[in-house]
Amino acid sequence: MGMKRFFVLSIAMAMALVAATPLPAMAACANGKCWGAVGVGPNGAWGNAYDYPSQNAAAQAVQNRCGGNCTTIKTFFNSCGAIAQGDYGGWGWAWNVNKDEALSSAIAYCVPNDRNCRVTVWACTSR
Repeated sequence: MGMKRFFVLSIAMAMALVAATPLPAMAACANGKCWGAVGVGPNGAWGNAYDYPSQNAAAQAVQNRCGGNCTTIKTFFNSCGAIAQGDYGGWGWAWNVNKDEALSSAIAYCVPNDRNCRVTVWACTSR
């Protein structure tokens, strides 16, 4: 009886997870059209989004995750994007098909503008 209940709960949890996944985004990415975005704002606000069917949809998802507080939003297509920030508000952003390259480039673009630059937010699309 306990095993049957676990199995039923597992199926219900899996169905809930599938229902929570944005199907239009998944379908768009299945066709090779994957947009992502990263954003930052004051007081540590940040958001990321990946596998959206359009640039606007990805940017809006970031703004929603930022609670409407992102003042800088950058989008990317079929790749990875990252924003790095320093101690005094300087920042840098980059995109690349390679995640590690996107992260290190964001830091490299931040360094001339600030000190102690570190990646604040990143995301990669499925493609």
